[in-house]
Amino acid sequence: MDCIRINNQKFFTKNGVLPEEKILGQQLEVDIELRLDLSTAGKTDDVADTVNYAAVNEKISQTITTRSFNLIEAVASAILDDIEADFGAQLDSALVRVRKYGVPMPGTFDNVEVQLERRFAE
Repeated sequence: MDCIRINNQKFFTKNGVLPEEKILGQQLEVDIELRLDLSTAGKTDDVADTVNYAAVNEKISQTITTRSFNLIEAVASAILDDIEADFGAQLDSALVRVRKYGVPMPGTFDNVEVQLERRFAE
């Protein structure tokens, strides 16, 4: 299956379980993989024959910066819900990863990441 990926989108958000996270905010990173048939777009060179990834980027930005979530699982799920609502008819499936770096827990690690995948068409 063909795909379009937007990698390492960075958004400043006020999400988290702890009150400090919602007050101080933090950066989250998002990767999205959109799976669809790109053969027509490859032949026509026409944006109408693909998913406009600038519009996808804007949708993700709206989802993640205008709403507040406790969990990055909920962030990822909301992104997929909004992608499905706006672009689902064009997609077979989508996969999203959301990374959080400022995780308030003990230990040494780079980040915490969740990955959700959803099929849109059968």
